[in-house]
Amino acid sequence: MKKAFCILMAIALLVLSAACLAEATGPAYLGTWDCGRCTIVIKDEHPGYRVEISWGNSAAETSEWNYYCPYELVDGSLVSEPTGVMMDVTYGEDGEVAESVTKYEDGQATFTLGSDGKLTWTDAKENAGEDMAFERTEFYGVAPEAEDFDISYFKMIADSELTLDKKACEALNFAATSELWHADEDAVRDVMRQVWAGLTEAEQTAFNESFAEVSSLLDASFEDWTANRDAFKDGREARMDELITEPMYRNAWNVLKAATLAMAQ
Repeated sequence: MKKAFCILMAIALLVLSAACLAEATGPAYLGTWDCGRCTIVIKDEHPGYRVEISWGNSAAETSEWNYYCPYELVDGSLVSEPTGVMMDVTYGEDGEVAESVTKYEDGQATFTLGSDGKLTWTDAKENAGEDMAFERTEFYGVAPEAEDFDISYFKMIADSELTLDKKACEALNFAATSELWHADEDAVRDVMRQVWAGLTEAEQTAFNESFAEVSSLLDASFEDWTANRDAFKDGREARMDELITEPMYRNAWNVLKAATLAMAQ
């Protein structure tokens, strides 16, 4: 990685607020997490996340929880709606459910991704996940092709003939149409590094000079769209109306932004 990129990205980190970037994004929770006999599966189920927990009591009997969490994180954590269902399930020899007994339908839980990369489960109903730390064993995210990043992201932002509002609109549209809200941030970063290495020094410099402004405009727009809508011209405000109001598109942008800044590390 070229020294100039690292310096400019370090500047961008200061501009964009390290505190904000340190928070886990919703997609960072996706996947399968295991701790002993207990497994947590977190899926993207627009407009939120489905959390399914299975705790094996024996070969044929399990305790199962099912939660729904909105996209919006609370202090960096996934917090379920108070509609969690807990069941005791017995399976037959054929693997099919032989008996299912619902214990309650008003459960609530919080899932927190720690700095060590482990997931904790805080069960507000009966504290079932106490003292457990889950490690991810499978990730469901994907990353766009390198060619898409090359043309639709890096070279687009580096293009000196494009206005700032167009770059911001195109960057958010790229994150949304690429469905980055459920992408693996590490995989996105790795693809981006490959593409970056193939850019000319002039393209890298132009991208660096524009990225912080693009990111600042998008972040400000998500925080207060009414105050920033007039910054978008030539019909782009209508497209932004659609993009800004979808929580999953904000998640998509956060993944793209975090992966961009992580390239310097």
